[in-house]
Amino acid sequence: MAKQIRRPPQPSRAYQDLKGTVLANLSAAQYDEIIEAAYIEETNSQLLQDIATIGGPKQSPGGPRAGTTKVVAAGKTDTGAFAFYQPSQGETWLLEEVTVEATTSGTYTIAVELDVDGVSMAIIPTSSKTDSFLLFSQAYGWPSANFYLDENTKINVTLGGTFSGISIKALMTRYR
Repeated sequence: MAKQIRRPPQPSRAYQDLKGTVLANLSAAQYDEIIEAAYIEETNSQLLQDIATIGGPKQSPGGPRAGTTKVVAAGKTDTGAFAFYQPSQGETWLLEEVTVEATTSGTYTIAVELDVDGVSMAIIPTSSKTDSFLLFSQAYGWPSANFYLDENTKINVTLGGTFSGISIKALMTRYR
């Protein structure tokens, strides 16, 4: 009986293209690039399985993953604009709620905007407040659409008026 010698199969393009990449640093763009070049056909079944294996821990095929919610917080004692939050490379977060707690004797102003690659969009327009606690939540009609934040998007906050301290918190759920 003759012994058969067989060469091991070549690693799929997914592994070749991402060689040396740590999963924690896998960007959405890298993952999307591999997906965009993959044909859905039977001869590519191994490549498609490899893509699913690689992306499984980072991607969300059916919405937010359980246990991935966090609260981002910032406290301020002065007026002005500041960058409140920007996701890391490869992350996508769903903005769920924003709360504002103020210690104030007068009025204050607050504006919240999304900055997408340098283009600003107000999501809470500048308005004067006397309330010491504000809640902006989808449960109460804001935001009326989902806001997804990724590495190209940051939340900026601008404060004005008179106050001794303001605490801003945002509830976010990781989408991928």
